[in-house]
Amino acid sequence: MDLHRIDLNLLVVLEAVVSEASVSRAARRLHLSQPALSHALARLREAFGDAILVRNGRVMEATPRALAALPEVRSLLTQVGRLFSHGGRFDPATVERSIHIGASDYSAAAVLSRIATQIRSQAPSMRLRVFHAGRVDAPGMLRSGQLDLAFGVFNNLTGDLGTAPLQDEPYLCGVARDLKLRRAMTEREYLDADHLNVLVQGDTLGLIDEALAQRGLARRIVLTVPHFAVAPSLLAGTPMVLTAPAGLLRSEAVKPLVKTFKPPVELPPFRTQMAWSLRREEDEGLRWLRECIVKKMRSSTTADV
Repeated sequence: MDLHRIDLNLLVVLEAVVSEASVSRAARRLHLSQPALSHALARLREAFGDAILVRNGRVMEATPRALAALPEVRSLLTQVGRLFSHGGRFDPATVERSIHIGASDYSAAAVLSRIATQIRSQAPSMRLRVFHAGRVDAPGMLRSGQLDLAFGVFNNLTGDLGTAPLQDEPYLCGVARDLKLRRAMTEREYLDADHLNVLVQGDTLGLIDEALAQRGLARRIVLTVPHFAVAPSLLAGTPMVLTAPAGLLRSEAVKPLVKTFKPPVELPPFRTQMAWSLRREEDEGLRWLRECIVKKMRSSTTADV
């Protein structure tokens, strides 16, 4: 391949098309007409020797080769941007890019509710897209470049991923407000009760049950859902117990629905972290965003104490 004939704009198209998995969304993001983007995609397919996007049922998906190339393409675009930026410095006020974040609904709400206004003010053309992801699939999505950041509970990550603590909070138990509890549950009553469980990905053992298993204990789970926000409303009219982060059960929207009490079993804190690929350490935009998030979360946590 003659490198002198490669149009660097095709890398911009490649990053947008693979990130968005859609020609129309990529065209809107790059402020191009859809025919112009389709023409650029045809050139890109020829130069890259790959289909880039393929149809799978009703949706388009990036090919494995395109996904594998995405981290390197983003790294190259970052280096080119830094080379031609004024004074070689990143300026959030002028940056125009999309950041892909993986998180559960609870982690996304806990973090973005504190940071969204600042990002909108300081980096008005930085777009944040959140994808539902948990501790099983988020690490791989960070490595592949599908995600730029992830929020959640990540334990025992490999050395190619960086993490920063964002928030620690205790677990609380919640039951339907009309459920008559004469006294606090004992450990045995808790374990024998019917439990409503939140598991972002259903093929894993959750943090609560991992902690119980380490003590040779197990609870009886009768219903599992993948989203925190829906769980409290499912308690009504049932004897189920929901064990969840305190921030969820103490929220103003949930308080009228549940009665809360401390778990009668010892549980570790619910520790929200931010994770990223160390291959992206030199990405100044991501570094700026990570620093904003960590600083804001720490100041919010201090203010809540």
